[in-house]
Amino acid sequence: MIYLLKVLLGALVWVVANVVYVDLKRKGIRGFTRFAAFWTGTPTTWISLFAIKEGSQPVIDPPPDDDGEALLAEIRRDRALDPGDPDGAVEADVDDVPEADPSRKLEL
Repeated sequence: MIYLLKVLLGALVWVVANVVYVDLKRKGIRGFTRFAAFWTGTPTTWISLFAIKEGSQPVIDPPPDDDGEALLAEIRRDRALDPGDPDGAVEADVDDVPEADPSRKLEL
């Protein structure tokens, strides 16, 4: 039983070391952690050394903020319906507020 646990723990350390080495190489990060992961994950990391390009991880741009334009358009529509104070303080009765359009859906 002890032998099985040693083998499983060794295999787990080996897999983690290989994953860490590949991740650090793709990001282009150098240092002791990458060095230690390389030697802990041997012999598979030798294949990764030649197969993976340094800094090959793609840069992902964040998606455009389209919700900001929709919110700004809605604020402009609301101000056009009830201009209120020039300072921006609007006091309106509950009856004066237009009802929401049920055909429009809020996307999160």
